[in-house]
Amino acid sequence: MTPPRRMWWLCCLLLWTACAGPEVRRPRNYSQIAMDSATAGCLRNPACASQVGQDAILPWLSRAAVRAAEAAAVMRLWEAAEVARVEHVLVECAKQANREVNDRMLGPGRRTSREICEQKVVDANGREMTRAVQLGNAKHAAALECVQRELGATDAGRFSLEPRYLRDAKTGRTRWLDPEEVARWLAAGQFFRLTGTIAPDVVLHALGNPLKVQRIYDFKFPCPVSNFPRWDPYPEGHPFAPKEQGEIYQQLLESEQTPQLISPNFGVTP
Repeated sequence: MTPPRRMWWLCCLLLWTACAGPEVRRPRNYSQIAMDSATAGCLRNPACASQVGQDAILPWLSRAAVRAAEAAAVMRLWEAAEVARVEHVLVECAKQANREVNDRMLGPGRRTSREICEQKVVDANGREMTRAVQLGNAKHAAALECVQRELGATDAGRFSLEPRYLRDAKTGRTRWLDPEEVARWLAAGQFFRLTGTIAPDVVLHALGNPLKVQRIYDFKFPCPVSNFPRWDPYPEGHPFAPKEQGEIYQQLLESEQTPQLISPNFGVTP
């Protein structure tokens, strides 16, 4: 081969070697680009040095995990051990309310008897009622105050006291009524708006969602206290008559668990 021709082949070989350098591969998809960018970004960002594991390499996954955890917390229902703890609190509040109201209204150490329960009294608004009704109203108020005091700091947003519900006649669905709206109706004397509503004493539900009901409780203070507690039937003329409260509670709130009664002498009963 003549020198000029040999030189020509040498130039071609050099050009081919340069073109056949390190292979440049295209990322297979967007996720590979994003992962490479996140990793490179953390390598350039000193703040990532304080993070470990996936938080350092895939920061968006950490944020997604936080959002998922928040969503799970919102839908978290009561565990069996938590329900048992709450029921213990409810029974203790019933006992305390029964004792304190009797001491205040009947005298220290006195208990209800059939004669006391049947006495006629007049309340502050001039309405006549039996002593049993008067004592029951006072004990209900005291028990609910006790529950708020005991559970309010640890379980706020996961239970409601006397929440008001209404079955929508058009949709057939039960809706929760805003307490402020109910207060406006009462202040305006629009009691007819409460027709067909229910208001259980204590409802355990998902965090921030009174319609995701898990447990329903009503306080009962039989008079005399030795009487066994029972669900009251709705009076004649009421939209739910002649059914009992517990039956309507479970029906409207679509609860899987039977509503329970709380009383000072008998504790938790169906």
